[in-house]
Amino acid sequence: MSYGKLTDWLQISANIGIVVGLVLVGVQLQQNSDLLKTQLMYEESYRATELETKVIGENGAVVWSKSITDAKSMNLAEQRIMEAILWSYVEQLRGTHLLSELGLLEEADWRTRVDSDAAFYLANEYGMAWWANFSNDDTSLPDDLIAAINARLAVTDNEFTLNYTKSIMELLTKQDEDGG
Repeated sequence: MSYGKLTDWLQISANIGIVVGLVLVGVQLQQNSDLLKTQLMYEESYRATELETKVIGENGAVVWSKSITDAKSMNLAEQRIMEAILWSYVEQLRGTHLLSELGLLEEADWRTRVDSDAAFYLANEYGMAWWANFSNDDTSLPDDLIAAINARLAVTDNEFTLNYTKSIMELLTKQDEDGG
């Protein structure tokens, strides 16, 4: 092989290396952009959730209990506390879903959270009414997230949350009776 041909091949190889390097830089820039978007979304979500946490205040557990045992007697202030609790939960799901869309989590991760948590938060009289109202509004939630929550609730007893808490108390009572 002549010196000229060798120079030509080296030049072509160098050019290919430059193109590959530029493609890799582009991929890294896209990944950095996605990570920045995720960080900004989480910071915004955190600020909003922090505000909702302040709304919940010290009465959150009492109001939550009332929402699953006597939802129809809740006053407006109690409804606002439940709005904060339920909205914060759904906002966390939205964040997990976004991480999946960005490829930072698997789709199965957000679906697992829906399957494990949606019944607890939403499968009660107040939660079902809140979700029906919230999910039919312009929520900016992804359609597949709404569909997954709806599918989970469709196969869940409407008194799941209350029955879940009762079953814990029954187990505790049984342990006391058994001397354990």
